[in-house]
Amino acid sequence: MPNKNDPKKKVIYAEIDDEITAVYDKIVPLNAKDIYVVIPHRAILFQSAVNLKILKRKADDIGKKVFIITNDKNGIHMAKQAGIPVYNKENEPNGISLFSTDTDDEKLKITPLKASVNSATDDTPTRLKEKKLSISEILKKTKGNKLINISKIDQKQPKTEKSKSRFVIVAPNRHALIGLTVLSIFILLVVVYIALPGATVYLTPSATVLEKSVNIVLADSQKNHSELDTRPIHVIASYPLSTTVNKTITHFGTGKKFSEKGVNAGGKITIINTTSETRTFVEKTRFQTNEGIVFRIISGVNVPAAGAKGPGKIEVPVIADSVDAYGAVVGERGNIAPTKFFLPGLKEDSRSKIYGESYAPMTGGVTDFTLFITAEDIDAAKSRLKDEILKDAFVQLETAMKEKVKLTGGDYKNYSILKGEGAVKIGEIKMNVPTNLIGQSLSQFTISGSVDVSGVYYSTGEMMDILKKELLMKKSPQKKLLQINENSISYRIFEWDSGNGKIKLTANMKGIEEFEINPDEENGKKLLEKIKEHIAGKNTDEAKTYIQNLPEINKVEIESWPAWSPAIPSLTENIDFKIKDAI
Repeated sequence: MPNKNDPKKKVIYAEIDDEITAVYDKIVPLNAKDIYVVIPHRAILFQSAVNLKILKRKADDIGKKVFIITNDKNGIHMAKQAGIPVYNKENEPNGISLFSTDTDDEKLKITPLKASVNSATDDTPTRLKEKKLSISEILKKTKGNKLINISKIDQKQPKTEKSKSRFVIVAPNRHALIGLTVLSIFILLVVVYIALPGATVYLTPSATVLEKSVNIVLADSQKNHSELDTRPIHVIASYPLSTTVNKTITHFGTGKKFSEKGVNAGGKITIINTTSETRTFVEKTRFQTNEGIVFRIISGVNVPAAGAKGPGKIEVPVIADSVDAYGAVVGERGNIAPTKFFLPGLKEDSRSKIYGESYAPMTGGVTDFTLFITAEDIDAAKSRLKDEILKDAFVQLETAMKEKVKLTGGDYKNYSILKGEGAVKIGEIKMNVPTNLIGQSLSQFTISGSVDVSGVYYSTGEMMDILKKELLMKKSPQKKLLQINENSISYRIFEWDSGNGKIKLTANMKGIEEFEINPDEENGKKLLEKIKEHIAGKNTDEAKTYIQNLPEINKVEIESWPAWSPAIPSLTENIDFKIKDAI
């Protein structure tokens, strides 16, 4: 061990009942940098590793390094946990002898512990004669509801210097610890309830349809070349377009003739007379079913009047017509089951008094017919050809436009044909119909036609730019243009000056504008602050009602945290806003 002339090292002795403050008070006045603390077995310092950690930290704070010399196994373990180098008084096998002076390590040059060579004889430990109390006994022993001061237990120990204030470590009481934990949790919950609740308000601004009409002139690009070069306002170039539409269609004949192979169905019906007079029916008198199939009696007959035994009846043979009441071929359709017949030649009020009824099926009907062309078929074919020519006129014009734009190196997708009433001019349709078609036994026939079609096309992008600018000018300063519906463009031609090559029209376009609620803008920021001030601390339903009634808001949704919270947070900083677009 170093002597007094070696300021680098110092050995001090700790009592078995010395506390951290007592050891620390011994370390402070020493000039040595390395302090070796000899601690006896079962010392109070070894009751908790926390004590050693505090001792190490406080020594580090004053620039000293602490080493521990002890043979207490528990103390050795705790010292290692605290990060304090520890030496056992006994020499370990195959290890460095603590008290050997042969090593060059200055920290290990410590001579055997003898009072005669120890320069600090005042620090030599002395054993007290009184019985020592353990920490647990001291904690259990109270006086006047206060813990006994440890410093008062050893009254016979001489005091060599004035008592200094010391930091006393007392083992915590379990009940006090539980109470402190419960109190901490309660305080935490209060803080969470007051400071942490939040609300996110989702706002959908009010939106309205914005519509703007603008007068636009389509000027022929060739006739008005000089004027177009000056880029006049609301004037865009137009380009003439013309083509010829040719169309041929095939139409079907609908006339039907019953052929020689066809057979009409036949059978018998019973004519029933419920009147008081005999009724006479001539040959081929018609009897008709509800489905329109007509049967005729083969010869004339007299039907007796109704008598005491009931209606007058007579059975007669009948044969079906080749076509029904609607002109359709009957054939095998005449093979019907027993049914009732009425006389189409009688008035409605008399048909229930005299009628026919069959009690067996009609048989023998065979269908076979040939088609022929009727006058109605020719008229129907002409009407159909006209519709298809007009329908194809716009398609042919678009094809002509694509070819013309392609020749100029442009993209046809950026151009449109002017449509609307009078926009596309269609000439007289010339039809070619074969002669003597009516009555011919043909199932189908063809007719053809042609027509001249003309119009103009223009740049859709230029017209769109004009309408967009007008919509933006009409927009309210407090709103933003949310959407422009390009498909909503419509126009009405009110003047067509063919001589000057100018078409004047009124174009219309629609868009959607909504209130702009941007927290980075002054108006949006003011609105959100206004909402915050009014809803803070209010019930969620009340807050919704207030916000919903604002003219700037169309829809509001509120999500609170915690989810069960019925009110908006009182702290406005905990209210957040999310803005949703109207569409």
